[in-house]
Amino acid sequence: MQLFADDLAFLCRELQLEKPVIIGHSMGGVVAFAFAARYPEIPSAIVTIDAGLPPPPTVGTALASFIDALRGPGYRKALGDYADAVLFLPTDDAERHARILAVMTSAPQHVVVSALEGGHAYDVSQAKGRLVAPMLYIAADESPPRADIARLRTLVPRLYFGHVVGSGHFCQLEVPDQVNAMIDRFLALIDR
Repeated sequence: MQLFADDLAFLCRELQLEKPVIIGHSMGGVVAFAFAARYPEIPSAIVTIDAGLPPPPTVGTALASFIDALRGPGYRKALGDYADAVLFLPTDDAERHARILAVMTSAPQHVVVSALEGGHAYDVSQAKGRLVAPMLYIAADESPPRADIARLRTLVPRLYFGHVVGSGHFCQLEVPDQVNAMIDRFLALIDR
């Protein structure tokens, strides 16, 4: 996650972005968080959408087993089965669901494994006292939740929380009106 954060800082400098709002979904949310902790002077705010920040304690063992399954020859099936079981609700759009699964399972095995290992190994506690930008966490309508919000509140002094209704993990695609309204309100509140 630190390498992704470094890449994002490089991009901000190259594009001469001053005080950008960084928005990330899922692992991208973890990257946004790591970026804001590693480079607290750059972002004006961050928005994370259904990111495992920090994941509930029960996730660790299950995620390690999942990563092990991804190392095997059946990694595409393991990834697809996981996504079907964990990332979608029955009410999510079926065509979108199929497109997302096709893209996810087409990623090279080494990329999927490496990225998930990096996310699993990332220690969110290193952000304590470093993350000064306000943060909005938007949760999908899932049970169990992807993040330990109580623990996140101890790490982020200016944490705002939103929860969508009726959407799985890809809520920015399923219910963009809800997600965008929360982001708009968050930006209006922090701009005051």
